[in-house]
Amino acid sequence: MSYHMDFVVRPRLGFEPNADVFVDEERGQMVVTVELAGADAESLRVAVDDRDLLITGRRAEGVRFRRGSWSQKEIAYGSFAKRVHLPVAVDFLGEAAATYHDGMLVIALPISATAFLPPTRTEIRMILKRTLS
Repeated sequence: MSYHMDFVVRPRLGFEPNADVFVDEERGQMVVTVELAGADAESLRVAVDDRDLLITGRRAEGVRFRRGSWSQKEIAYGSFAKRVHLPVAVDFLGEAAATYHDGMLVIALPISATAFLPPTRTEIRMILKRTLS
């Protein structure tokens, strides 16, 4: 019996983890949560560059199997980088804080006192048409 399996090939330079960005208007801070299960906490680095947040680190491959073959492989290992564009200016010299717990990195950055924060949201309504190709 022969099996054919297709795998998603990821770039050798690493992977990009998922992230959520939340503007906490009540507390005056930008909260970025990054999904980093299994990442080495000592490897995590956070930098702010103008209106971008850059998170880098490494997730080491755990158990190495000697015999057999993969039937499913979705978890990326190795170095990673995530660039998050911040929708408002932040005061990264202020009371910035980061915690890494249960595989989630949570970064809280104070919003700059001079940042423009729109008082209302604009909703755009669109009609989507499904096309057959």
